Amino acid sequence: MQNGTLVCSVSLTFRNRLLLLITLLVMAAGVYLFTASGRAILDDGDALYSHVAQNMAATGDWVTPYANGVRFIDKPPMLYWLTAASLRVFGVTEFAVRFPAVCAVSAIALLLLFLGRKAGGPFAGFVAGSAFAFCAGTFLFTLMAFPDIFFVFFLTLAVTAFYVWYRDDRNPVFPALLFYAASAGAVLSKGLIGLAFPAAIALLFLIWSRNFSRLRHFHPVKGTLLFFLVAAPWHVLAAVRNPGFLWYYFVNEQFLRFLGKRQPLDYESISLPIFWALTLAWLFPWSVFLPALRHVWRSSGDRDSPARDAVRICFCWAFTVFVFFSVSSRIEHYSMPIFPPLAVLFGVALSSEGIAARLAGKTTARGFAFLGFFGGVAALILAAGGLWLAFGVFGDAGESQAGATARLHAYKYYFAPLFEMPPEIVARLKTPLVGTLATMATGFTGAWLLARRGRRMVAVLAINLTMAGFCFFTWQSLGICEGFISSRQFGQKLNELYRPGDAAVVLGDFETANSVNFYAPVPLYIYNGSAALLTQGMSYPDAPQMLFTPSSFAGMWEGNSRTFLLAPEDQLPSLKLQSAWPVLRSSGRVLVCNREIR
Repeated sequence: MQNGTLVCSVSLTFRNRLLLLITLLVMAAGVYLFTASGRAILDDGDALYSHVAQNMAATGDWVTPYANGVRFIDKPPMLYWLTAASLRVFGVTEFAVRFPAVCAVSAIALLLLFLGRKAGGPFAGFVAGSAFAFCAGTFLFTLMAFPDIFFVFFLTLAVTAFYVWYRDDRNPVFPALLFYAASAGAVLSKGLIGLAFPAAIALLFLIWSRNFSRLRHFHPVKGTLLFFLVAAPWHVLAAVRNPGFLWYYFVNEQFLRFLGKRQPLDYESISLPIFWALTLAWLFPWSVFLPALRHVWRSSGDRDSPARDAVRICFCWAFTVFVFFSVSSRIEHYSMPIFPPLAVLFGVALSSEGIAARLAGKTTARGFAFLGFFGGVAALILAAGGLWLAFGVFGDAGESQAGATARLHAYKYYFAPLFEMPPEIVARLKTPLVGTLATMATGFTGAWLLARRGRRMVAVLAINLTMAGFCFFTWQSLGICEGFISSRQFGQKLNELYRPGDAAVVLGDFETANSVNFYAPVPLYIYNGSAALLTQGMSYPDAPQMLFTPSSFAGMWEGNSRTFLLAPEDQLPSLKLQSAWPVLRSSGRVLVCNREIR
């Protein structure tokens, strides 16, 4: 009888854990897969990294990245390798560019499910994976092709492997070697911090645990050999094939970037208070539970246990990221490495099985209450007709976009386009805004009510579904803004018309229209602008001349070959072009040709 009861209990526990894993994976992968398609490649960084991977897939050169016909050796290759592999499997599509990030988010969520379960039980693991996959920052920073999500994956894998090794007194070799290999993957994703972060986290944890002597059993010889076997070959080959690589890649792009003195300085570092305040916004809605982490901290000194060690390693992880980016230069998405450890700690705070369960209950209840308040505010905005007043301010969504203005210069902030949207585009954002507010009003209020009734699992599911709605409406908003932040329509038209011997020119900075490269893989020349992203590549002797002077542009425009020019329409008269035939107009820009298109 007892044996039968035991078997039934264990089986039920296994089924519950499996159900949690499947639920998390289906929700996270489903949302990110759905929003991976139907979105244009955006100008600037998104287009740059996508085009580099596109070149790799086409040429088979997996060592030297190229963009717009010149070397681009600023970043490690992992993003390009994974994206190029995806492009070869799925074809040259926007979905293929986004797919590797979908896999990375899903894998991180599963790793945090495991680590959270060790720290606070199955529910804590589910919350940990959910808090990472369904926080605002993770979705917003994977909308574009950036290397950070892959760095976060390898960092999470390294920390998890270290934890597994530490908890096994037999000092197993596999998790130790996995730590070294994952650290090498992190280096190939983000540079030297890929080694610095895992090493600092492990050392801080061993010091806190007063068990530093364990380090000599961490298979240092085998691990170091494996690390260099994985990380070194690309760096060696890149240095051999690209003179000046070592100084530019390590000194300028990593050490000088850390100090905020990288050249060219095509970005602006965010002030420290704003950076960490924004981090709370990126972690929303889970950041409402941040005050409860003080109870988790107080409980982290309890007797030796798997839960205590998992909590401690997450605090060491968060502390490492916090200190590093408190002294280095900062961009909005640099805070991503702190999302996973805080997600695990949120899970511990919310779990009834966690080491802080007795202490954190009231504080987490206040967090749910704040979500309920936020949902109530969203409902009041809708009910009071605030949006109707906003509609009157922004005008009719059906207005023509003829008055839209286009820019000549690249942005220096991730979200800068939000502050320059033409009124007619802002007016069209009413629908996703209403949908977002309605979803948050319903979902967050429902989560609070469910939590009050003691149904925290269902409350967390409600939060996940609410954020799934947020992801959908954000994805919808990007489609509305596409003409302003992407040049897809011009690239597709160029791809249709371009033939050997033609030339394509952009008026203004390269970064304002470089998504043309992805849709029409032809070189883009720059007139009356710069190409800060390509500065180093254009300095090589074999690099083509991409920057036009007035005389060189006039010579090409008045020559015998067809030349296409993409320019803000209001700037076109000042160029005083002869024989300029319009090919396509969209969102304040026009594509013209010096020959009539028949």
